[in-house]
Amino acid sequence: MSNVSSIQRLPVEVDPFRLVEQGRLFDGRIPLSDFKRVSELLFKSSNKEDNDKQSLVNVHLEFTRTDTKLPVIKGTIDAELIMICQRCLEAKKEPLAISFEAVLVSSDEQAERLQEGYDTWLVEEQLLFINDFLEDEMLLAVPFVVTHDDCQPVRNLIELLPEDLDEQNGDAKANPFAVLKDLKLDS
Repeated sequence: MSNVSSIQRLPVEVDPFRLVEQGRLFDGRIPLSDFKRVSELLFKSSNKEDNDKQSLVNVHLEFTRTDTKLPVIKGTIDAELIMICQRCLEAKKEPLAISFEAVLVSSDEQAERLQEGYDTWLVEEQLLFINDFLEDEMLLAVPFVVTHDDCQPVRNLIELLPEDLDEQNGDAKANPFAVLKDLKLDS
């Protein structure tokens, strides 16, 4: 039998092992601004109202056990981030739909004994800070480079080699490494 808590705000810190024993479920919504490290990656508009319109993060957490009786947090995180396109530097909506399953361990040795294939979360002093856990999962899912499918770069890329630029400008700049091309090392 599981205990379901359908709440808007999730608790800040919990004893996850107790919640596993109770079979607790949490559904909640967290303002994106509560995740400081993720917020640093977001598009910042000059209009404060646009920045305040950042979405809420929908979270579902299930504290349970695996088939082999390991304590685990299963869950989903859904959010829509407004990030910076690295090509045009404009806003781009980036949906996040994350499913995760992390085995709770109380020591590094315990994590090392687990078979490969398990994601682990080290719980120190029987406390789990839920926002830290969720933010780490979000950061793992954020794309390394965000770009629109079809946009133009802010600046045109220079496709000429430096030698071509020198010839076009009529400059005969001396290459400081030119003397090295004739240097041969005798073995």
